[in-house]
Amino acid sequence: MTAISDAVMWTRGKTIGRGSFGIVTLATTTNSSVDIPSTIAIKSALFSRSKSLQKERELLHEFQDCDQVIRCFGADVTEEGGKMLYNMLLEYASGGSLADRIGQNSGQWLGDFEVKQYAKSILLGLSDIHGRGFVHLDIKPDNILLVGTEKVAKIADFGFAKKVGKSQKRKRGLKGTRMYMAPESVLDNEYGPEADIWAFGCTVFEMITGKTVWDCSEADDIVYLLCKIGMGSPDLQNERLSKEAEDFLKKCLVKEPRSRWTADMLLKHPFLLSDNVVVREQTRKKELNPLLFIEIARESDPLTDDFCNSTKLKPMKLLNCRSNKRRKLLEGC
Repeated sequence: MTAISDAVMWTRGKTIGRGSFGIVTLATTTNSSVDIPSTIAIKSALFSRSKSLQKERELLHEFQDCDQVIRCFGADVTEEGGKMLYNMLLEYASGGSLADRIGQNSGQWLGDFEVKQYAKSILLGLSDIHGRGFVHLDIKPDNILLVGTEKVAKIADFGFAKKVGKSQKRKRGLKGTRMYMAPESVLDNEYGPEADIWAFGCTVFEMITGKTVWDCSEADDIVYLLCKIGMGSPDLQNERLSKEAEDFLKKCLVKEPRSRWTADMLLKHPFLLSDNVVVREQTRKKELNPLLFIEIARESDPLTDDFCNSTKLKPMKLLNCRSNKRRKLLEGC
């Protein structure tokens, strides 16, 4: 299929990704009069369900001059197979995502140079995003794309992004990917720039160690994960972390959001300015078991008792309830 968008003619190629929004396909462009690569990515959704994509396109337009945010070349509407599709024309990340890069290394870890290179790029992007009064709210390895032969890290997927301080019509539910959520988001539905920094810290930890900050399966143990995020603290004692790397992560993963460093502050941290990471061994702390504390809480809190007596612990009820009720439930952990 061939289409024309904002004076750009493109032909759809193979599918390279799928999501709740729709599909991502490769495309070739044929209009040499426009400053656009010959290969781009097309993010498409049914027009009737494209509200989030249209919002994302507007947000990406805000950051067209930011080198650390994926470029958007425009959008159009096409009819394909009897269906109307909304298409967003994006910069193609030939290096895949940061998650792909970590996976290529067999889930181990990335080298010191790579970690610092990607971390600096993400922080520059967040500095720009936050400086313009926005928050991304879904920073994670899957949403960091590696572009070009030099694999420049760029922030993508602005589906959850919003203007800071904008009133929220919907007070229920959680925004973003649970594994990378900040404590204040889980407990109080607070989503400021600090939440992006927490997620960034989780991402850097994953790059260095090859492991997620929380050692549980998000899909299988939602309640356990939310309890750990809301009431626990990340264990940063890992043999892959140098003193500087550990201190850097502590500045990102401090539970009190007002004490968390900003993107600009982190860019000046010695970890990103140093040349080497010294690997040192540490003794791992005994881990907190949130479910143990749920058992204790049952004796005194009827609300927690009702929740815990459920055979499935009703994870979806926990995810979608109001923040004050969710906090009460999690404080029983």
